[in-house]
Amino acid sequence: MYDIAIIGGGPAGYVAAITAARRGKKVVLIEQKELGGTCLNEGCMPTKALLECAETYQHVLHADRFGIEGAGSQAEVNWEKVHDYKQGIVRSLTGGVQYLMKRNQVQVIRGSASFQNEHTLQVQTPDGISVMEAEKYIVATGAEAIALPFAPFDGEWVLDSSHCLSLPAAPPVMLIVGGGVIGCEFASVYSRMGSRVIVVEMAGQLLPGEDADIAGILEKSLRKSGVEIHLESRVESLDRASKTAHFLTADGVSEVQVDAVLVAIGRKPRVSGIGLEQVGIRFTPRGIVVNEQMQTNQAHIYAVGDVAGGIQLAHVAFHEGEVAALGACGDEVTVNFRAVPRCIYTAPEVASVGLTERQAREQYEGLLIGEFPFSANGKAMILQETVGKVKVLVEPVYHEIVGVTLVGPSATELIGQAALLLHTEMTADAIESFIAPHPTLSEAMLEAVRGALGHAIHG
Repeated sequence: MYDIAIIGGGPAGYVAAITAARRGKKVVLIEQKELGGTCLNEGCMPTKALLECAETYQHVLHADRFGIEGAGSQAEVNWEKVHDYKQGIVRSLTGGVQYLMKRNQVQVIRGSASFQNEHTLQVQTPDGISVMEAEKYIVATGAEAIALPFAPFDGEWVLDSSHCLSLPAAPPVMLIVGGGVIGCEFASVYSRMGSRVIVVEMAGQLLPGEDADIAGILEKSLRKSGVEIHLESRVESLDRASKTAHFLTADGVSEVQVDAVLVAIGRKPRVSGIGLEQVGIRFTPRGIVVNEQMQTNQAHIYAVGDVAGGIQLAHVAFHEGEVAALGACGDEVTVNFRAVPRCIYTAPEVASVGLTERQAREQYEGLLIGEFPFSANGKAMILQETVGKVKVLVEPVYHEIVGVTLVGPSATELIGQAALLLHTEMTADAIESFIAPHPTLSEAMLEAVRGALGHAIHG
C-alpha cells in the first residue's frame, strides 16, 4: 500500500513524486517510456538543442560581420554530430531525473497503469500484470500530437514534432502545417540548416495567441531567412505516393512536392487507456477537469500537466505537480497562473507574460503602453541582433504592470525579469528608479517601462 501513486514521469509527474517523497510519503511512479516525459526526451530540451545548433551554424556562416574570416561558406552541418550533441543533453537530463528518484526513495515502475476502481491500479510491465493500491493518486499522462484527419502520422513522410528531432539530414523541402509555437520553432531550425521551408497557417497571423505586431516581426524575419509563409490557408490533401501537398490559399489551390511534412496543429491530452471511466472522473476532449488544487471530482485523485488541459508548458507542469503533491500530503495550496511566461525559441525569440495588448485593451480604458526597440540598444548592436522590441502594458489607475512582450535577442531569458515584475505586482512608478546594468539587453525593459509613463531616456 502506497501513500501516493503517480501515473506518468514527465515534468508534472516527477516533480510531484519528489515533492511528496520529501514530505515523508511512500511514493510510486509508473512510467511507460523514459523519465522526463515529452519535454526532456522529445520536446523542449532536444528541440532547443537543435535550435542552438542552427544558431551556431548561422553565426559561423556570417562570422565575417565580426571581422572573423575563413569560415563562411566552408562550414558544413554534420548531422550525426548534431544528434550526438542533442542526445548527450537528453541522456544527462534524464539521468538526473533517475538520480533524483533514487535519492528521494521514489519507487519507479516501468509500465502502463489504469484504474480498476477508485483505489486500485492495474499495472502492466514487461514481467506481467500486477495490482497496487494507494491512498492518493496523481495522473500525469501528458499529451500527444494531433494528426490531420486525412493524413495520419507515418514517421517517414508525415511527421510529428518528435519525428522531426531525429531526421538524418535537413529535408530539401519541408512543409509545416501550422504556424503556432511548434511550427515556427521548427521553421527556425530547418530554414537555417538549409531546408526550403513552407508554412501553412489557417489564421491571419503566425502565433495566433500573441499580438499581431509581435507576430508580424517574427513573420518578417522568417520570410527574410527564406521561409515561405501562407496565412489564411489550409492543407487540402497529402499524396504519399507522389509526395505532393495541395493547399488552399486566397489565390487558389497550390501544389508542391515536399520531402517531409511536419503536422503541428496542436496537442491533445492523453486521457484514453488509463481507466478514467472506471472511477467516474470527469474529462472532456480538452483534458481532465480539475479545481484550483488540481483535484478531480474524485477528491483523492489529482491530475496535472498537459492531461489536465490548461496551459501546455513544462514550467506550468512543474508548478501543478508541486501543488497536487502538497495537496495530497494534506496542505491547503492552490495554483497561481497570474505570471506564467510564454517562451517561443524562434529566430528572433518571442516571449511574453501576463496580458497581451488585445486582452489588456478589453480590460482597461486608457491603457498605457511603452515600447523600446532593440535597434536602439547598445548590446543588441554589439550582437548584431537588432530586430525586435520590448512592449510593456501598464493599467492607467495604479500603474501596475499587467503584461510584457518581447521579440528579439534573448527574449526567453529576459522574460524572467518581466515575470518577476508581474508576480510581485510591481508598478511602473516603482521600476522607474531601478538602475539597469549597462550595456545589457535588459536596459530595453527599463526603457519600455519608463516609456509607458512618457519618461523614456533613449527612446
